[in-house]
Amino acid sequence: MEARSLARTVLAVALAALLLQAAAANPAASAVTAQLREPTDTYVTAYINVTYKDPRTGEVRSERSETAKFAPGGCAAPLVRHGGPASYRQGVAQYTANSTGLPTEPWVALVPRGHCTFDMKVFTASHSGAAAVIIFDDKEADTLDMMDISPEHNITAVLTYHWKGAALAKLADNNHHVYVEITVANRCTRSLNSINRTSVLFVSVSFIVLMIISLAWLVFYYVQRFRYIHAKDRLSRRLCSAAKRALSKIPTRRLKIDDPELAGDGDCCAICIERYRVADVVRALPCRHEFHKSCIDPWLLDHRTCPMCKMDILKHYGFVFTGSQESILHLDIEEVAAFGLVDSPHQPRGRIQQLREQQQQQQQQQQQQQPPPQLEEERPSATCVS
Repeated sequence: MEARSLARTVLAVALAALLLQAAAANPAASAVTAQLREPTDTYVTAYINVTYKDPRTGEVRSERSETAKFAPGGCAAPLVRHGGPASYRQGVAQYTANSTGLPTEPWVALVPRGHCTFDMKVFTASHSGAAAVIIFDDKEADTLDMMDISPEHNITAVLTYHWKGAALAKLADNNHHVYVEITVANRCTRSLNSINRTSVLFVSVSFIVLMIISLAWLVFYYVQRFRYIHAKDRLSRRLCSAAKRALSKIPTRRLKIDDPELAGDGDCCAICIERYRVADVVRALPCRHEFHKSCIDPWLLDHRTCPMCKMDILKHYGFVFTGSQESILHLDIEEVAAFGLVDSPHQPRGRIQQLREQQQQQQQQQQQQQPPPQLEEERPSATCVS
């Protein structure tokens, strides 16, 4: 199950890497898709051609700049020429109050932004007889807004920058005879979602980095988990193998009718809680505790300790020594070779025999240190169930 889980994780990581690579390799397709999904708006820019005569020098000067934006509700075919002087007032509403001051020839209304809506300014200028309306921004800005006016006004209306309107107003206030011509410049498309691309890029890069870190951590976690489980299984198999070898050294015997375990009420096995019977096979552990062979063998293979006194049979027979971590001494030729204990030109001969002799000496010392057996005290004190 762990191997399957690891395989699925690796497959998911590989698919994610392929998707990231495909996205990075085809940025044009991503950009086109983003543009198709992104809502847009179309507007038309305007050229403002200004011609005036300098009264001091008599020189005719002309300026042409793309500094205005047509209103969406204005005339679809704007007038090409408006041959009247530009007039500047603080509000268009003053034209109706002083109609005698309006020029008789076609004229263009130059109106600052503010005090009322765009639609009201265009409506008032149209009813005052203006041929066109130039509305300039009331503050300095790098971009121009879209004017929201009614499409019923059959008049050309454009919005320009503050500095452009102030320059035209200055010429009009100085009694220059200013002629203004408004023409179509370019058709442009803008995005309605004014999202900072730098912020989008930062968020995207951050998301990709976090995803890569998460995937790397996930792979590292499952690799460590797989290694831990594999090492645990390997240690469990080695312990089970050592327990089988220890069991082969623990003597067994078949009970006879004259054995002390069957005398009187008789003893019972501490595991199955049943009385010993004639011909039962029992196994006597080094700690003098006896159990049914069929009961104690599975227990020792799993726990490797006596169920009564917790004596470790692996340590008793020298299969396990305690150091920085618990290890198992294998005494077979193949396993000794795997640990690098075989005879070699760099290692003196007889090393395996020395290990066997040391193990036997340790077993003899442990047996000598144990007190003489007292059968009455060391027998299991478990009560028998009739």
